[in-house]
Amino acid sequence: MCFSPMKSARTKVAPPPAPSPSPSTGSQAGAQAVGQPAAHSAAPSAAQPAAGWPAPRHGPAWLVHVPTLLALLCFLPLTTMRVQQNAHLFWTFVAVPGALLLWRLGLLVAGRTLAVETLPPIKQHYVQASVQICLYLFWGYHWQLPDGTRPIYAQAPLILVQFAFLYAFDALLAWTRGRPWRLASGPTPIVLSTNLFIWFRDDWFAWQFAMVSLGLLGKEFLKWTKDGRRTHVFNPSGFGLACAATVLVATGTSDLTWVKELATTIEVPGIYLFLFGLGMVVQWFFRVTLMTFAAALAMVAVNQLYTWWTGVYLFASTNLPAAAFLGLHLLMTDPSTSPRSNVGRTLFGLGYGLGYIVVFEVLGWLGAPELYAKLYPVPILNCCVQWLDRMARSGALGRLNARWEAGPPVRTNLAHMTAWAATFVVLLATGYVYGLDRTPHPGDSIAFWKQAQAEGRHDAARKLVMVAGSHAAAGHEGDAYNELGILSMAGEVDAEAEKTRIKSAADWFGRGMARGSEAAHENMLMLGLYRGSRRSDEEYGAALQNVLGRAQRGGRAAQLVGLVFETGGGVPVDAGKALAAYRLAKDDPWAVRGIVRLGLAGGAVLDLAPHAAAMRAAAEAGDGECCYYLACMLQLGRGVAKDEAEAKRWFLRAVELGYAPAVAVHEKDGKTGVVRYQAPPRKQLGAPPWSTAFPVSTPASTARSGS
Repeated sequence: MCFSPMKSARTKVAPPPAPSPSPSTGSQAGAQAVGQPAAHSAAPSAAQPAAGWPAPRHGPAWLVHVPTLLALLCFLPLTTMRVQQNAHLFWTFVAVPGALLLWRLGLLVAGRTLAVETLPPIKQHYVQASVQICLYLFWGYHWQLPDGTRPIYAQAPLILVQFAFLYAFDALLAWTRGRPWRLASGPTPIVLSTNLFIWFRDDWFAWQFAMVSLGLLGKEFLKWTKDGRRTHVFNPSGFGLACAATVLVATGTSDLTWVKELATTIEVPGIYLFLFGLGMVVQWFFRVTLMTFAAALAMVAVNQLYTWWTGVYLFASTNLPAAAFLGLHLLMTDPSTSPRSNVGRTLFGLGYGLGYIVVFEVLGWLGAPELYAKLYPVPILNCCVQWLDRMARSGALGRLNARWEAGPPVRTNLAHMTAWAATFVVLLATGYVYGLDRTPHPGDSIAFWKQAQAEGRHDAARKLVMVAGSHAAAGHEGDAYNELGILSMAGEVDAEAEKTRIKSAADWFGRGMARGSEAAHENMLMLGLYRGSRRSDEEYGAALQNVLGRAQRGGRAAQLVGLVFETGGGVPVDAGKALAAYRLAKDDPWAVRGIVRLGLAGGAVLDLAPHAAAMRAAAEAGDGECCYYLACMLQLGRGVAKDEAEAKRWFLRAVELGYAPAVAVHEKDGKTGVVRYQAPPRKQLGAPPWSTAFPVSTPASTARSGS
């Protein structure tokens, strides 16, 4: 029923429509659709209902006020502390329901005749909602932040508000377009599916409403004729998610969302078993087993070939990502936007599995988060559904499909489910996917990927960033944050200008410090000492105090404390304390350089003989700084026999290598080659490699340093 403008400004409620004819059940297409109602869609029109669909009924007059009530309910979050303490979130929950009320008022002023039709909950929607709620409860229990917060449970009120918003939006859109509001269960799976994959953070939460609205708009406007009826082309939640992902990738703003945490924290103990069980429920009711089965087989086969060929893992930290396992059970398996034929469903599933891998690699090549790979194949394959079914019913494939579908559909689907269950048991028993205990995968290790990178393995640098990022996001591991800081300085997280990379590294090191990483404290101190960069005196001071407290243990902490006392990095200069700290570091090459500098200073009486061999070895290896120190030792006879000719040779070698202090002395003396020691400023000292909790054992690991 349509509405028409009225002269009066008062809303008019439309009378009940004429009784609808009973559904036809005779056609082959109708028989195939029985028990498989369209996901996220309104039912067919009252005049021409599709087979197996209940006819809509005219609702009571008071239902026209439900959208207004739902809009008012959207104001409720304003009473919570979370919203009151965030200005952006506060104004979101003022503006969004306010816009709905203004829209409703506009319809009232226009004098629209409004009608509401009701439909009982559709099986596909309430089954899907039930399994999704089970997943939210299970995942939400296991995902817990260090402060004890369970983010999914904390997000539940905002998810409920999205229900109120989307139902109100659906009603107002229908009335604006001149048709009755079909009050049904359609918006429910849009909200639940969308929130499994993307949440916007509180400062940007207004975009969450835009994203779920896109799913509904895609269902409303992007339609085609399929099986003799007009229906939507795209899985609505998949369409909205893909649109949002495209914007986030194009603008590089994924950090405005929880998408990284959602993709990584789902790797909880028992998740594969749990998702498999939920998937079996969906497969039993809607006979979509072949899609999941084919997609999983495609991903397993390609991953095995990739590992055999490269010696590393396609998906970095797992054989089959849990987020992808979620996608192939609860995202791609929408019967209304997927093929009807067995061959078509198999091809659809293979397309999802292979499409996931292709998109995963393309996103990685573009430098975008690979975690969106599970979203893009769905709308692409939705566009191919009718073509796949036509192909499955013609030629050799048609004959195969006819034989395949010759038996009772329920029994055939049970055979498919049995085959998929047997395959999953094999995957579980062999450790390909983990069960109740989360068995660590070899690739789920920062050390593994650092070693692979040092050995020049395929794509190891990108996978190292992925694994470090997932450890940081999911486990809040301080050493993982520290590793991201090191990668930033190497340009592997941010290939930007030096200042940008230092700023990014400082941010990661700061996060690592907050989570107790000793290496992050050392690296923050190194940024201040060697790069002259600090975000705040308080943060630098915290790093210094941490390192001072560990100096007695030797190692990098002692070397840095020695440099602090040698050059005055936050404490008074004290050569005696500097020497004592350097000696605690023992044979650390950068501590040895510090001892040599102290010995070359005017009036020093240190015996440098124990360090002469180390200086000569480093000089012969092409270290400009050590060439300069060795030249000065030879010129002054400190720790070695005095030899001016040899001193000049090493001095000129330091100049040739571009060591700045040697070049400055050389040019100041008219390039005569006269050797003279001048204490180098701290910023011109060679820096040691960044501190890490994941050292590698190959020579390549020492190539990158903080300099």
